[in-house]
Amino acid sequence: MTDMSHGRRTASVLAMAMIISLLLGASACGEKAGITSDDHARIEVGMTMDEVEDMLGQPERSHVTGDSQNPSIFWYYPKAEGDGLVKVSFEGARVTSVSPYDQSFEVGE
Repeated sequence: MTDMSHGRRTASVLAMAMIISLLLGASACGEKAGITSDDHARIEVGMTMDEVEDMLGQPERSHVTGDSQNPSIFWYYPKAEGDGLVKVSFEGARVTSVSPYDQSFEVGE
């Protein structure tokens, strides 16, 4: 095999590897485009922030209100089906409420 044909073969193999990794990355991104109604149903009042994060991943958005001694924390997840967000509210690092899955709302409500 000549150096030139070896170089072309190496370039072809590298190009194929890049295409495969891009396709796998794109499909992994598409696996979880938001939380489903089943995910929503599994969130329970009293769950810890770590439990919610383990189940749903990092929230798309979040904000904190109140003082540093007793903050209220809100996490927002996009819905997998339809538009809108699901809001998970925490106090004392535990879930206090979850917005209804079938209603949309603006962040800050």
